[in-house]
Amino acid sequence: MRLRKTEWMGVAVVAGSIACFGGWLQSEMARAASARLQRDMPDSHGACAGMSAREAEMRGKGELWCGTISAEPLGKP
Repeated sequence: MRLRKTEWMGVAVVAGSIACFGGWLQSEMARAASARLQRDMPDSHGACAGMSAREAEMRGKGELWCGTISAEPLGKP
């Protein structure tokens, strides 16, 4: 099946629209994640005050924790 020039233009418009929507959605998700991290961050005097943007992103994913580390085993009081 051969496509005519107008059909190719339609395919190009649909593909471009999908690509633009994907880019917009990704930027909105990044903005929401950044807003969530800023909302969840402790005050400027807290343990996480000096975090870089990358460290804050890692903290949001649960890969990085900040605060006091206890040497006691978790199962013991």
